[in-house]
Amino acid sequence: MMELSNAALRRRAKRSRAGFALVEVMMAAVVLTVAISGLSASILVAMSLNRVNRDTSIAQQAARRTLEEIESRTFSEIFAAYNANVGDDAGLLSAALGANFAVQGLNPLPGDADGQCGRVIFPTQLNGGIEQLREDVVDVELGMPLDLNGDLGVIDGLDHAANYRLLPVRVRVEWQGAIGPRRVDMETILCLR
Repeated sequence: MMELSNAALRRRAKRSRAGFALVEVMMAAVVLTVAISGLSASILVAMSLNRVNRDTSIAQQAARRTLEEIESRTFSEIFAAYNANVGDDAGLLSAALGANFAVQGLNPLPGDADGQCGRVIFPTQLNGGIEQLREDVVDVELGMPLDLNGDLGVIDGLDHAANYRLLPVRVRVEWQGAIGPRRVDMETILCLR
């Protein structure tokens, strides 16, 4: 009987070890599944971040290129060439480009009226439907209000489109990115040389 119970014990031990091996395999599968899930999530986040960085780089390059184009124009024509008012484009040495520009590789924001991501912004106010370059506009990032025509620091509410000596300008690129609406702004103040 003793031998029988030893044989029974050996069978039980063998079955017990087989069951333990199955539990080990299941635990290993769970650990592997969790690790693969974490790795997949990391890869997806990295791909999204890569897209955000690529889009931001495209926007910065477009803004920088537009600022360089603006600076290459005859100073007295910059405002007329890059504002939204087509009525002041006559007599320009080069064609007016307008306030808005396309940025290839970026998607415009939903509802964007012209479907272009880029915009050139000056310190202006609309008066009777006409865009006026004004000294009294408040825009801290552009250094406004500011004496644009150089008349000894006097800041007035007149249109200085024809007599500016300083010209604050912001180039803005807005687009629909992988993580939502995105924007890049570049500001500078141009001066008559």
